[in-house]
Amino acid sequence: MGFEGIVWKLYDLSNWIMKMILLNILWIVFSIIGLVIFGFFPATAAMFAVTRKWVLGETDIPVYKTFVKTYKSSFTQMNLIGGILSILGLFLYIDLRFFQTTEYILLSFLSFFIIFAMFIYFAVVLYIFPMYVHFECKTLEYLKRSIIIVLGKPIHTIMMIVGSYLVYVVISMIPVLVVFISGSLLSLVLMWIAMKSFPRYEIKVGEIE
Repeated sequence: MGFEGIVWKLYDLSNWIMKMILLNILWIVFSIIGLVIFGFFPATAAMFAVTRKWVLGETDIPVYKTFVKTYKSSFTQMNLIGGILSILGLFLYIDLRFFQTTEYILLSFLSFFIIFAMFIYFAVVLYIFPMYVHFECKTLEYLKRSIIIVLGKPIHTIMMIVGSYLVYVVISMIPVLVVFISGSLLSLVLMWIAMKSFPRYEIKVGEIE
């Protein structure tokens, strides 16, 4: 590879880094605009909508325009999905704490079932955003499909969890990356893995234009 080739490679790399940084900043800003509680889920869906395009090879899309359009169109439904997931997560946590602190040995064993349920819950949360931007379903159908894929594609589910952990390790080693590429990097990794697990025969109708 000649000098000119190296220059172009460096240009492509810097261009990708800038896109990742822009997407991450948009994710943080729009989460804050929605007061975090109402902004996190639609902002995260918007971020996944952008990375989905990248995974499909559409690398020249307008990041800001795609993000904002998805944020607005997904605001209500993603907050509804987020509310359901938050309630389920709180319910599982309370149950786990109860079974772990109970004095009855038989009941304490039930905590293992709750831990398993929390594992499934965590995997569903990882899948819900790729699922949302890839398919067009009713609200509860997204949860149902995510559970089916989590249980039906165990290898991909493990890859999603391991991928999330590796991103966490990288960010932990370089904390400054939290502001710059933490969310965008995680969404890119998860979207790429999720696309491998989605049924190939299904038409991608969930794309938000």
